[in-house]
Amino acid sequence: MPVFWGCTFTHNYPFLIKSTKTLLDRLGIEPVEVPEFGCCPDPVYLRAYGKDAGLALSARNLGLAQKHGRKLLVTCNGCYNVLHGAQEDLENPVLRSEENTLLPEGIRYSGGLEIVHLLNLLHSKTAIIRTLVKKPLAGLRVAVHYGCHAIYPPAVSSDDPRNPRSMDELVAATGATSVDYGSKIDCCGVPVISFDKGEGDGILQRKLADIKKAGADCVVTACPACFMRFDMLPQELKGYTIPVLHISELLCLALGASPEELFLEGHSTNTDALLQKIGAGSSGEKELIARCFDAKELSSHCQACREECTAAVSTRNSEKPFDPIAPVDALIEGRLYDVIRGGEIWRCLQCGKCEERCPNNIGLKDFYAHLRELAIADKRSPRAIDEKVRMLEETGYAMPKRTGIRKKMGLDAAPDLDSAEIRKILDNVRGKRK
Repeated sequence: MPVFWGCTFTHNYPFLIKSTKTLLDRLGIEPVEVPEFGCCPDPVYLRAYGKDAGLALSARNLGLAQKHGRKLLVTCNGCYNVLHGAQEDLENPVLRSEENTLLPEGIRYSGGLEIVHLLNLLHSKTAIIRTLVKKPLAGLRVAVHYGCHAIYPPAVSSDDPRNPRSMDELVAATGATSVDYGSKIDCCGVPVISFDKGEGDGILQRKLADIKKAGADCVVTACPACFMRFDMLPQELKGYTIPVLHISELLCLALGASPEELFLEGHSTNTDALLQKIGAGSSGEKELIARCFDAKELSSHCQACREECTAAVSTRNSEKPFDPIAPVDALIEGRLYDVIRGGEIWRCLQCGKCEERCPNNIGLKDFYAHLRELAIADKRSPRAIDEKVRMLEETGYAMPKRTGIRKKMGLDAAPDLDSAEIRKILDNVRGKRK
């Protein structure tokens, strides 16, 4: 069966193509790639350019798909909505003939193609999926988000637009619990954010608030555009951050796929807490901790750091107190990625006071420095670090020059360094690290 991935999957979330292919393979389904496919076209932005242009572009895709079979599997809600609508319109032979005259030579659509949404295909395999589950997701509370273009009209024939159940039933097949929440079938706001960000973010905020109130551990959706919306929250809504999974990722985890196999590290939203809850933490996480840290030393830390640390003392009664021992406890529990992908490791002052006052002569200065190195290796460096390194590579210095003050003192300008030498050294270090 030919598969239509769509723009968002292809260009922004290739790891969702990977998880979908992995799932289809385990279901014994081999998707046929059609590299010539173009945009569906987009149901909001390009649709406004005119239905005639949209229909012609859809006809091209349908004509290409028809060369490979009588069914087309579509993985994106918006693409499904557009291509399904075009397929229905083009069943009119007169209109189809008119659209075919607009297509390039060698591409014609003759009608009769069946458009199948991925969710519909997966729902039809629910009984099989249940038998393939190797790692039940019992205890996981899931907030499903269908997305408008999968329920208006329904992409799954058995779904009621006012109360769709297909994705809930797939979630239940994994052993997880699908939680109900007030705005479950409402839009995520993505179609309007480019025109009115306030309206779009307000819609999303209401939905996230409902999801949080329901006590969900994650959001699961079948739509890549909606996935992007939840995965890349605007700064104003970061307080509502919650892990998001594509339905194929959730099912693959239940079928025994590892986080590494699915490339969950590609998510913008951290999934570590979710993976810990279902017992699917990275298989290499504990090994990395054992390789990088001394277990005996980790267990030797006492309460002294909490009492002596300047950052801890100064923030103790604040809304965001700093606990210097929390990362140590996390590593003992095997949660390295929670630590290096969070922000707490950057709150250490690196002053060295803890080392001086530590009754065990250990302290935490080097510990935090090592965590920061691991964070940067994991591509989680703060902007300030990146800017310092960039300045060092460009000028040889890590601070901007203040020429005015030297001039007032009658001093010559600070000497210029050969930044090429500095870059070469850094490049050599990076090469050695590899």
